[in-house]
Amino acid sequence: MPAISVVMPVYNTEKYVAKAIECILNQTFRDYEFLIIDNGCTDGSSRIIQEYAAKDSRIRVLRNEENVFIALARNMAMDQCTGEYLYLIDSDDTAELDMLEKMYAAAKRTNAQYVVAGYYMEYYQQGIAASYENRPDEHFYNQAEFRANAAKYLTRTLLTVPWNKLYSLQYIREHNIRFRNTKLEDHHFNMDFIYDVERVYIMGESFYHYNRSRPGTDSQEVYHKFLNQKKREHFRHTMDVFAHWGVNDPQTINTLYVYQAGRLVECVAETVCNPTFTPEQRDSELELILKDPMTVTILHDVHPDSLALQICILPLKWKCRWLCFLMGHTIGFAKKHFSYLFYKLRSWVAQKAR
Repeated sequence: MPAISVVMPVYNTEKYVAKAIECILNQTFRDYEFLIIDNGCTDGSSRIIQEYAAKDSRIRVLRNEENVFIALARNMAMDQCTGEYLYLIDSDDTAELDMLEKMYAAAKRTNAQYVVAGYYMEYYQQGIAASYENRPDEHFYNQAEFRANAAKYLTRTLLTVPWNKLYSLQYIREHNIRFRNTKLEDHHFNMDFIYDVERVYIMGESFYHYNRSRPGTDSQEVYHKFLNQKKREHFRHTMDVFAHWGVNDPQTINTLYVYQAGRLVECVAETVCNPTFTPEQRDSELELILKDPMTVTILHDVHPDSLALQICILPLKWKCRWLCFLMGHTIGFAKKHFSYLFYKLRSWVAQKAR
């Protein structure tokens, strides 16, 4: 049985998939299997995958004739994993070459079911590259300790993404945890995993390089039509987990509300700046945000420490549509024209949130 099962779905990333594959094949840790899902690729990705598979016996290629949700592709691979731990990588990202070695050593040293590390967010906009690190302090938690501290890791987006973690496959199978057949599924998978998790190790190092945007793309300005809906679903799921834990003290609830308030501001900004929306569609999406009962509750009860967030949520609290448009376009302008400073500020905020 290999120590780690590495799973990577691939769909039309021929410019990047070779680097993703090589960052796994060149790991200092060697005891793993590498399951690559050709998820109905129609570009040159399939050829690249087969070339690497022919050279390295650790690679197993699974294929879907048609492209399916990444959730289904991952579930298909998980059913065939034989490792002790699961590691997930995206086919257009890279990782430090000592990642698996250090994460597995931490898992074995602490008998952790869930190992969480830091990561780097990589951006490329307006011809400028920017990067920031999201790195937590190192700590081992038993179940009670983790539940008491989970909110601070959740709000820093350390718990919701899949590629900065080792997951115990035995735990996944004992609790029948699956990726939900939907878009933006990573948050749900992690909330389902931590629901009853008992041993968590947080690593004070960063290994993964998540490419949020690239030359030739403008992913920061792409708005998915279900984003508002999904963020509401994510928050409800999060609150269900904390209710299951019985963690409902005022400080934790306010931390979660602050987190969601920031996401609501993001939704407003991406809605009003979406170039594909008609004015009617923008108005309709904004109306959904402003009138949602959960939005009303959060904005009524939240007490953010950040002056910037206090200011940004005022148009939402007042349900003032023209101020929402002004606020959203101001954020969009800053992202587009001052991206380097914008993401450096995000880096500073992330590290101050420890």
